[in-house]
Order: sequence, then C-alpha cells, then structure tokens
Amino acid sequence: MSTEYANLTTVSCQRFKCSGRGLILPFGTEACMSIQLRAVLYFIFLLYLFLGIAIIADIFMSSIETITSRKQKIRYPDPGEKDKYLTVEVQLWNATVANLTLMALGSSSPEILLSIIEIVGNRFEAGELGPGTIVGSAAYNLLMICALCISSIKAPETRRIKLYNVFLVTSFFGFFAYIWLFIVLSVISKDVVDLWEAIITFLMFPLVVILAYLAEKNFFISKEINMEEEERTLILTPPEVDETGNQRVFRKEDLLQFLRDLGQSTSLSLEDKAQLFAAKLSESMPRSRMQYRIEGARMLAGGKSLFPNLPGKLQEIYNAVEERSPIENGQRRQISEEIELQPKLEFSAVVYAVLEREQKIDVMIYQRAVKPQPFGGAILTDHEDGGRKGSSTFNIDENPHMAILEFASSSYAVLEREQRVTVDVTRHGYTASAIRFRLDTIDGTATAGEDYEKLSEEFKMESGQQEKKITIHVIDDNQWEPDETFFVKLSLPEGEEKHAKVGSKTIALVTIINDDDPGFIQFEEPITLVKESVGKAEIKVARINGADGRVTVHYRTKDIDATARKDYQPVDSELIFEHGEISKVIAIPIVDDLEAEKDESFAVELYDATGGANIGKNAKTVVTIINDDDYKTMANKMASLVQVDMDKLSVTKTTWGQKFREAMNVNGGDIETAKVGHYIGHTLAFFWKVLFAFVPPTSIAGGWLTFFVSLLFIAILTAIVGDVAAIFGCLVGLKDSITAISFVALGTSLPDTFASMIAAKNSKTADDAIGNVTGSNSVNVFLGLGLPWLVAAIYWESKNLPFTVKAGDLSFSVLVFSVCCIIGMVVLTLRRFLGVFGKAELGGPTIPKYICSIFFVILWIGYLTLSGLQAYGHIKWQS
Repeated sequence: MSTEYANLTTVSCQRFKCSGRGLILPFGTEACMSIQLRAVLYFIFLLYLFLGIAIIADIFMSSIETITSRKQKIRYPDPGEKDKYLTVEVQLWNATVANLTLMALGSSSPEILLSIIEIVGNRFEAGELGPGTIVGSAAYNLLMICALCISSIKAPETRRIKLYNVFLVTSFFGFFAYIWLFIVLSVISKDVVDLWEAIITFLMFPLVVILAYLAEKNFFISKEINMEEEERTLILTPPEVDETGNQRVFRKEDLLQFLRDLGQSTSLSLEDKAQLFAAKLSESMPRSRMQYRIEGARMLAGGKSLFPNLPGKLQEIYNAVEERSPIENGQRRQISEEIELQPKLEFSAVVYAVLEREQKIDVMIYQRAVKPQPFGGAILTDHEDGGRKGSSTFNIDENPHMAILEFASSSYAVLEREQRVTVDVTRHGYTASAIRFRLDTIDGTATAGEDYEKLSEEFKMESGQQEKKITIHVIDDNQWEPDETFFVKLSLPEGEEKHAKVGSKTIALVTIINDDDPGFIQFEEPITLVKESVGKAEIKVARINGADGRVTVHYRTKDIDATARKDYQPVDSELIFEHGEISKVIAIPIVDDLEAEKDESFAVELYDATGGANIGKNAKTVVTIINDDDYKTMANKMASLVQVDMDKLSVTKTTWGQKFREAMNVNGGDIETAKVGHYIGHTLAFFWKVLFAFVPPTSIAGGWLTFFVSLLFIAILTAIVGDVAAIFGCLVGLKDSITAISFVALGTSLPDTFASMIAAKNSKTADDAIGNVTGSNSVNVFLGLGLPWLVAAIYWESKNLPFTVKAGDLSFSVLVFSVCCIIGMVVLTLRRFLGVFGKAELGGPTIPKYICSIFFVILWIGYLTLSGLQAYGHIKWQS
C-alpha cells in the first residue's frame, strides 16, 4: 500500500508543469501540487501583486507630485508701481511636460518595466508578455476608461477637454505609435527590428513631449506670445507665511472673510471651523492628474484620502449646498459685499435658534443652502423690527423657457394636534410645460416614524400650474415634549435640469409645536460676543414651549460700560410673533470708531409681553463688543489649525512617522469617516502598506530618493508579475499574448481606472480624466518598447546578428487596436461638436452618454475576441 502511494507520488511530482517559464518562480514545493490548485494560487497571487503595485505606485506618484510641484522665485515688474518689482513663485515644471514624462512614467511604469525586464531576462530576446501588455493596456485605457468616464458624470453635466491642441498632438501620436509598431514588425523588416528603427522609436518619445509643449503654447497658431495671458498665469500677490516662516496655502484675509460669513451665530468649535474652511479651501484648489492617480490607488487599499471628508449630516448638508453654490462653470464671483448690503433672509428669524440650540447642523451651511441665486430681483426678507414679510419677485433673463421651482417659505410651523402640515412649492418663469420635482424629509430633532411620517417622493406640476401643495403627516402622541424640527429638501429628478432649476429656497424647516400655549419669550443666550467691525449685532429671541396666537414683547438697550450712540445705537422697540412663529432676531447697529480700546458691554432686556406670553428666564442678555485684535488672535489660532488640516491632505510633506501611522491605521487614521470598503481594503493591503512605509518619505531630498527607491520596488514586483502571469497562463492553457492583453493589462490599469473616474467627477474639464490617455499610450510604445528595443538592438548589432521580434500575434493585435482607436477617436470628436451629446467628450444627456459607453465596451470586447481567435488559429493571419 505504501509502495503504491510512493510510486503515485513520484509520478505526480515528476509532472512539474510550466517549471521553466519564470525567471524567479516557480517554487520547488509546487512540484507535488495539482495543476488546478496551482492555477488558483497563482491567480490569487497575481491579484495580490497588482494590489501591491498599486500601493507602491501611489508612493511613486507622490514623489513625482513632490518633484513637479517645486517652484522657483522670480522678480516681476510691479504693474501698480513703476521701478518696483514683485517676488513671485512660478512652477518649475510645465504641466504638459510633466504629464508626458514623469506622470506617464508613473502611471505606465509596470507595463514599461515589464517589457524591459522580459527582454533583459530572456538574454535580449523579445518575448510576448511585455509588448502584449502595452498594447492591451492601451486598448483598455482608450476604450474602457473612456466608457466609464463618459457614463460616470451625472446628466446633463458635461466635461470638455480644455487643452485641445495638446490632445490632438497626443492623439495623433497615440495612434501613430501603434501604426509605426505594425510597420516596423510587418512591413519594413519583417520579424526584425534594426538598430535605426529602435533609435527612431525611442527618439519619438522626446519628439511627442516637444510638440505637445509647443501646441500648449499655441506655437502652431500664433507666432506672438500673448503677454497678457502669460501675466494672468502668474500669482502677483506674494504668498503669506506663518509665525515660523513657512508659507501658507491660503491668505488670512480669506480666512477672516470666512469667519465673518459664519458670524457670531454659530456654535461650531474652532476645530470644526478650521476643518470646514480646510474642506472648502481644498475643493477650490486645482488638482493634478497625479493627485487623482494617487487617490485611485488609495481607494483600492483603504488608505487616507486626498479629498476632505466631513462627518455625518454636516457632509450631507454641505453637499446639498455645493450643488447650488454661486461658483459655477469655473467662474468665481466676489459676492461678500453684496451680501452685506442685502437685508436678512426670512429664515434668519426663524431657524437660527432651533438649529444652534439643538446643534444638529451647521448654521452657516443652512444659510448658504437657502441663499438666493443672483437673479437680479428682490428677495424675501424679515424686517429688523419684526414686521411682516415682503413679497418675492424674479427677473429671468437667461432662458425664457426655464422654470424655477422653490418653496413658498423657508420655514413652516404646525401644532402637533393638527396632524398635518402643508408645504407650498411655487413655480416662477416659464409655466407652459409639465415639471417633475422631488421632496425628501431629513430628520432634525424630530424623528421620522415617531414624530412625523417620512416623505421621499416625486411630484408633478402640470402645464400652467404655478403652485402645488404637499401635505406631510405629523404624529400626535398626546405627550408633552419640546418643540421639534425636521427639514424638507426640494430637488429635481435626473433629466429635469434642462427644463427647470431650483430657486433660492430649496430647504424648508418644519417645526412641530407643543399645543395650546402662547409660550415663553426669552433671549437665546445670556451673553453675546460681537467684534467691533461687525456692523450689526444680531441677537436671537426665542419663543419656547408654545406658539399659539399673536403675541408681542418690548425690548430696550441699557449702558453698562459701553456708551449709547458712541459705541452702539440705542434701541427701544417691539417684537411681534405671529401665530406659529418661534424665533426673531433683534439687530442693533455697532459703531466702529477705529480706536484701540478695551472690550465694552451693554445690556438688552425684554419687558411687557402681551397675548398671554410670559418672559422666560433669559430676560436680559449682555452684549460684549470685543476688540478686533482679539478676533484676529482667534483667527491666527484657526489659521494654524487650518494649515495642519491642509498638511494632512498633502503628499509632499510626509514624514516617516506619518507614513507608518497611516499604513497601520484604516483610512489613514480617520476612523470617523471610514466605511466598510476602507476596512476591507486596509485588511487586504496591510502587508504592502507596512512594507512600503519603509520607502523614504517625500520630504527627503525633494522627493527624488522616494522616486528611485519606489521605482526599484516596482521593478522587483513587476519581475515577479511577469513570472506569475506567464506560469498562470501556462497552467490554464492561455498563450502569453492573450494573458498579456487581458489579465495583466487589466490589473496594471485598475488604479488608472479609479483615477480617471474620480477626475471626471471632480475636475471641471476632461483633461485629467481622458486627455492624458492618448499621451500615456504613445509613451508606452516609444519608451516601453523603444528603450528595450534600443538596448537589445545594440547588443545584437555588436554580435553582427539581427534582433528578432516575431510579429505574429502582436502585429494582428496592433492592427485590431488601431482600427478600434480610429473609431473611438471619431466618436470622441463627434461628442465634442454635436449637441445631441452635449458638445463635450464626457457626460451629457442620459441616453446618448450610455449609448456611447456601451459602444466603447463593445469595441474593447471585440478587440479581445478577435485577438484571441487569431492567437488560437481560428483567424488565419500572415504578418
């Protein structure tokens, strides 16, 4: 029995299939494993190697970002004063040159190194895996990445390529590179690469870079340099520095303006304000293709994001606000002075108290959410003395066929016993068409299912209809409880944006009021701090524990150590609360005397309430006017916090300690915003993250040490990938040419896929998403094949022998890809110039964009199918 088992084992071990396919692998322990088990293990190992390459490529790209972001100081004539000069900083690296050199090397380094290692490892004889991966990766990049980017943008938004001249140059060479490859292998010298052919192939790489740079500078269109355009690219304002002499990425005046916009009526901590300002600042900063590439790799590995993440409902409301921000289509308008001159919006008297008392959302974000769009018409206001509301009108000049939807009011109140509240959605502008809109409720202090019935539904406003009333049911539980609130959000379903847009009031606050009590009237806070330059002190007065009937209350100011008319304007007036109203704001003018003085205070007191209402416990509030120097001291502290938050998002200021902390913690240590995907990715990538944390940080030697060490790691992993891919293909019966254009090409291109999709969604143009695909494809051939061909051709020339490169499967694959490339470029060109696609390369109307995406996917599947049929002899091909 044992003898028979030994004989079977010997026979099994002698069948060591594919043992001679790799440079490093296989291991000797595999000899007695079954072929099926070995194939599964090699496939899993291949996927794990791709994950490792993505992580080290993240570090490699960080070093490139550090290198290319370097600046130099130059002296520039001051346009404001004669004979004076400004010292400004300019980028050392041109963006186009960086994208086609270091950036292309970073994103394509696995494919390029695989080709080099394969030729060197095969004693300067050409293989199939390296060239096949380059062609397969080019096909995936052009067809699949374009398909995903086109469909990933929400309709009807679009993204156009900005540097179209550069795109035309790189597109031509992206196509010509593979035509040249076919000509070299099948036309000029069949199955042989001569030394001069290798030299020309390699020299086309710097030629592409030079021509693309000249195209960016409009060299082929205009012989004269537009100096005004060149001046606009310079930052003529010297950067600010902090107390330690380090440059800030923002100006303190922007921070001060941000604090003014927040005002005194926010309960956010200083750290929260800094985080919010850092998020706003980060989103407004331009991003490079390299940063999107790094973000794509970190998505796979559950690493720290380069994009700010705000926790909880703050992020949800912030996203809703950004959809309606006045910053559109890349045009930033300075509106702060206009806001200061406008009267307060109607929500300011009703919402501030509830929102800040419950600390449910950031008041500044809610204010921006209901801030009016610049239609040029009047806005709905509250009078400072508590009077009745004004009317709302709009002037619509942009599109006479565009309808505008909004709530009739930003706030509603309902007694709990009434069990329903009706919100009004009104339409302005064009009314001769049917419009769909959507309403969704969001919990505040009231909870859906316990205090009210959740609403998440689409509604239709018929042609000619200008108003639609929607009822939301309130649950009466017959139990006393404080007043509670929830929100109703108005939005447009997909496809309606071309017919309508939302107006100024898209979020309505609904307050469920305790029954049958006129309530108590009191100040929200017993102490109020304002800076001397605030203009007006806004003091909130709340009506709590009931809101039945119309009530009034008088208020007046009294000196403490501040003097009326010298430090503030005295007030003695009356507030009127209509039935259901729960909050008002008293505005008291503050005198800014521009003199240095200590903090001063005055009191505001409530008296003589009518209508059954009573004065609450906070019948008096003390208003302290603080010196602006103290305010700026607080701003300095906040500036330091903001700089810390911005440095956390940087890839150019990492240290060894920071690298290890981020490597060993999910989401880089940001547990609060981590999701399930982050934990899964972190678990799978933990070994690679800790291993590559030993790579020197980018803060050493300007990023160059990181560059070379990470490149060495990529070379080692790529050599192992070559072995694993070759053995896996052998075990499952795949030819190297098919393994290369499918598994290896897909694995090495996966981070680029995520990077392009992130860029498509976050960038204002299509350049970072697909504009660099064509350039990367051409660099793959000219550098990835040109360099190893040049080395091998020189080697064989020294022996007076030809450098043999079998055309075979490669030439057919190149020919099929070239046809797909032509078709794909024609589709992208049509998308840019035809209105049915939105006149843009990416996005556009829903149906056309999905048709284009599906078409690109079909082209890629067709490329793989035809290449596979030819490789296995089903298509006869004579190269």
